[in-house]
Amino acid sequence: PLVSHCPPARHRHSLFHHPSDSKPPERAMLPLLLLPFLPLLARCQQPEDIIPTPYPAFRDPLPGDELLMVQVVWRHGDRAPTMTFPTDPHKESAWNYGWGELTELGMRQQYALGRVIRNRYINGTYHFLSRRYTPREIYIRSTDVNRTLISAYSNIAGMFSEGRKGMDYPSHEKWPTSWTPVPVHTMVQDDDYEGNVFAPCPRANEITDQLKASAEYRKLFTENEGLLNFLSEKTGMTVNLDNVYLVNDALFIERIYNMTLPSWFTPEIAEPLLNLTREANQFLYGIGKPYSPELIKLRGGSMLKSINDIFRHKLSCYTKENQGENCEWMGPLKYYAYSAHDTTVAALLSTFGDERRVIRGGLPHYTASVALELWNLEDIGPAVKILFHGAFHHNYHTITHLTKGCPTGDEYCPFKTFTARSARFEPKNIRKECKARIPLENNRVPEF
Repeated sequence: PLVSHCPPARHRHSLFHHPSDSKPPERAMLPLLLLPFLPLLARCQQPEDIIPTPYPAFRDPLPGDELLMVQVVWRHGDRAPTMTFPTDPHKESAWNYGWGELTELGMRQQYALGRVIRNRYINGTYHFLSRRYTPREIYIRSTDVNRTLISAYSNIAGMFSEGRKGMDYPSHEKWPTSWTPVPVHTMVQDDDYEGNVFAPCPRANEITDQLKASAEYRKLFTENEGLLNFLSEKTGMTVNLDNVYLVNDALFIERIYNMTLPSWFTPEIAEPLLNLTREANQFLYGIGKPYSPELIKLRGGSMLKSINDIFRHKLSCYTKENQGENCEWMGPLKYYAYSAHDTTVAALLSTFGDERRVIRGGLPHYTASVALELWNLEDIGPAVKILFHGAFHHNYHTITHLTKGCPTGDEYCPFKTFTARSARFEPKNIRKECKARIPLENNRVPEF
């Protein structure tokens, strides 16, 4: 359960750290519907996102270049806390829809992301997607959670706003203007290993427990024991490295909404609380020390495999002129999107390699998303371009060069190169690989 909202100024970072060989995302034009929220949103700006830095060399487009397919994974929009601590006066009744539900602001943020996607793939250079919803071009999938489902519908409303009355939607006078219904597909949470990175996986739990028994984890606890004891006293619950994120989540969201905060929640507490939340979360994904490629595979590998499998299928149909197996569906399909969580985005990014260059300084913000484009380039053939969208007020920017195993100075990664470097993180059979390997009696770890 990752969270990221508005940390103190000198600790505000984008999810994506911009090293010497990258440039920051461009600011997207904010839709008018977000203007009433600008004072609120201003508290969540990331100044570091707009520092200009060098960028990998662009490849000049060639006449034969062809965009074949796009897959996008995004985090939902602004939400209420999923819960809070016993002494917090702001209970569930303080939130319009209750714990964990998408807020009106979250709907607006996702609508804004939908406009960004529209501007890139419908109105932009590529004119890749039809201006009106075309069922065979689009497939939208969501985790089976209210906030991600509603985020998907809000996003699609931003993408497709030019429907024809009486054709794409009813001409009834009370029908919402220009709203074209688009299906969003889902599945049971326990079966959704792509979107729900914490779907049942005993082996992942074993590895996590082993990491929690490591010297590094004990050191993190020891160095922050005073803070944890302080938080336990003030919150009315035992706060440890497993649940410290809940305190951080509740307080930072309440601060976004200008709610009355506890007098003890000072900058001297807020900053180390946020930093500790970030450090503790690394052990859930295998991206800290000790580094665990197997845990990265079990948490983020299913999404990576799904993306690559769809691209493989698309390429197969493309080379066979849509005469292959299931090409009737895959042939015309151009856009596949997943509406999910910060955990989903973070776990996917962790499979790209040196995650400290990606997730340095924070966790995925609301509407943060990864877009993977499948190209057939005139000079090198099939290739993948990876882009990142840090927050609702940004456009997508290229991150291919930060993917370990891909060319460091190019915005494209040959498809064979990308799938080869991804192989170690793709589970062959996630249910089989998730089976426990350690007898329960030998898998006890201390609680920190």
